[in-house]
Amino acid sequence: MTRRWSLIALIAALAVALAFVVVQIVTGEKPEEKKAAEEKTSASGSGGDEAKDLEGDGWWPLHQSGTGRAEGPDAVTKGGTKWADGPNGGALQLNGTDGSAEISSPVLDTAKKDYSVAARVRLTAENMNGFRTAVSVDGEKASTFYLQYSGADKRFAFSFIGARTLDQKTGEPEKDRWYHLVGTYSQDEKQMKIYVDGELAGTRKATNPVEPTGGLAIGRGKNGGKPADHWKGDISDVHVYQRELTQDEVSSLSASEPG
Repeated sequence: MTRRWSLIALIAALAVALAFVVVQIVTGEKPEEKKAAEEKTSASGSGGDEAKDLEGDGWWPLHQSGTGRAEGPDAVTKGGTKWADGPNGGALQLNGTDGSAEISSPVLDTAKKDYSVAARVRLTAENMNGFRTAVSVDGEKASTFYLQYSGADKRFAFSFIGARTLDQKTGEPEKDRWYHLVGTYSQDEKQMKIYVDGELAGTRKATNPVEPTGGLAIGRGKNGGKPADHWKGDISDVHVYQRELTQDEVSSLSASEPG
């Protein structure tokens, strides 16, 4: 009896194996091809997640409108601004004296959490002196940070009140040329970083005494309780993140916008 059941089990196993072979022949798919297809699908899904992550906690393309993406509120333009051509379909052109785009509601906690900010920028050839701020967050009397150009240093910079992280790689920016800027801050490490065109360009240890009290400002900073350091040129594709971006993420964002 035992030998009979063993024979039946063997026949059943052979039948299953034969059925599997028949299925492979009919579908024309080899096991290794199926595995490769599954890995490709998995990689494709991961890429979609990465693109979604790079949209950030707020995204303002500034392609002919201030409409916010990634659930960000809309930006309202003020003063001397107009829509212009940009590297990805459009940009906001600012006059350097009173032009800006502003998001009144808070979008970043710069006091207690890590954060990053990104923008594509172009400076005009006229009046390259002083500070020109592309993106900032308002505090009561000053900005909590400034992603900017420093005319005194002739460098891009990511700055706090009393601390400036300069771009040590690019040198003096070329006029009328587009650049991609990213500033990041780690609360635990007290580390500021600035990236230019996808590459780490400067770091500095610093703490920030300014508490955020307002929203995001595009094209200006704040100093002495008043708008200051207006950008003269063009800005597009502004992102904010409530985390510190990695080098790989910065490189990917610099290479192309998500979506």
